[in-house]
Amino acid sequence: MMNKLAEEPQDHPGPRPGTLRSTSIPGGHEKNSSSPQKPVVAVAIQEFSCSMGEILGAIKGAFHHTQEELAAASQYKVLGRHFEELFQSAPGGYLVTDTEATIQESNQAFAALLQIDKEFLLGKQLIDYVHQEDRKTFYAYWDQALMGNESERIKIHLQPPGGEPVAVCLAVAGRRGPEGKLVGFNWWALNNTQTLHEEKALENRVARLEACLSGLIRAFAAATEMPDPYAAGHQMRVADLAAAIAQEMGFSLNRVEGVRVMGFMHDIGNVALPQNILRKTGLLSIVESNILRSHPQLGYDLLKDIEFPWPVAQAVLQHHERWNGSGYPAGLAGEEILLEARILAVADVAEAMVSPRVDGDPAGIEKALEEIYKGSGILYDPSVVNACLKVCVAKGFTFP
Repeated sequence: MMNKLAEEPQDHPGPRPGTLRSTSIPGGHEKNSSSPQKPVVAVAIQEFSCSMGEILGAIKGAFHHTQEELAAASQYKVLGRHFEELFQSAPGGYLVTDTEATIQESNQAFAALLQIDKEFLLGKQLIDYVHQEDRKTFYAYWDQALMGNESERIKIHLQPPGGEPVAVCLAVAGRRGPEGKLVGFNWWALNNTQTLHEEKALENRVARLEACLSGLIRAFAAATEMPDPYAAGHQMRVADLAAAIAQEMGFSLNRVEGVRVMGFMHDIGNVALPQNILRKTGLLSIVESNILRSHPQLGYDLLKDIEFPWPVAQAVLQHHERWNGSGYPAGLAGEEILLEARILAVADVAEAMVSPRVDGDPAGIEKALEEIYKGSGILYDPSVVNACLKVCVAKGFTFP
């Protein structure tokens, strides 16, 4: 034993962790030395402390993790209550359904639209509460939602049990699971009775404004004709014929109204011309002719900053352009000329030949149409000429 001790390196005075060292004493007896026991115990305690530290660390980590989960759960619970309150107290009606439109949840506002308790709706089919006459519209809307094509809201009627149909605006949004698969729908409905009243009131206001605008345009047009009694009513008659031609050519009602306004305003530039030129009965000099030819540009300058819903200023500027490019002020040709301006060109010539003028008797409608027909494809757009002939011959249009 002593030899073994002597053989051990001196730079390791203590035992290796986890071992007990023995030493010899006089008399040949061996006993455990008290001095090496302290390191053994210290090491054991150290190891135990490390293990306990790891355990406590794990416990603390788990406790901290649990606290975070509890805090998150508490937060989610608060948010859940918050959204539930929003869902139930929202002014609009909300439904949650599966893909078959079976009602899974409803808020009080939707139940109120149907005049029943919201619990009664659970498990029912939404289609059962759609008015019979609107079910085709609803099915088409639902089919689009099933295909993922969520479109604008629709206007339908809900049918309360035993009550009168309720007009609503209905919208839908798909609900999807984690893999993106459609799992149901969220539906939103708003009673649009008040909305309809507001829309009707807005329509009435718009109609009054349109009537006011029309009156102002007529008054403005009449004011430009007052100095020349022979021109009185010219713009109004051109407007009537131009609108009839536009309608014959398939223009929308709104676009026809735009052509009518253009007719009323097409000679507005005359207000800036010397009256002696406008009233002159004989031939005009080159200078006077050039001044007279400036009225489309003057009219354009007067109207260009007014935000009409139609290209009024451009039509006024181009109404003396001709199909073959021989017109003025820009010498435009063919489809370079605004279609509305091409209509005004025909209506303007026809009215001028039919109405009494200071320089002679009117030519009459037959000669006017003959002149227009001769100019078809040369001075005038052939499609406009054909429409004018149909209006005046086949449909018997007459100037007021």
